[in-house]
Amino acid sequence: MGLSILAKNLKHFREAKGLSQNQLAKNAGMAQSAVHFIENGKRDPGTRTLQKLAKALGVSEQELLSELEDRPQAV
Repeated sequence: MGLSILAKNLKHFREAKGLSQNQLAKNAGMAQSAVHFIENGKRDPGTRTLQKLAKALGVSEQELLSELEDRPQAV
């Protein structure tokens, strides 16, 4: 079974920002283990956690939940 869209996107945006799981967790005010479990598809975040992660990454919640291919490409 593959990783969820959220799990893939979270890792994608985190790595694009050059952040470690620990740095993202600190910026979002949560434990590094929570980021690890979400990125590995072992836990689904609640609404508040999703908001914190999106804010820490500078993206919208919708961007975390949408297929990367479905987004318009920058020109």
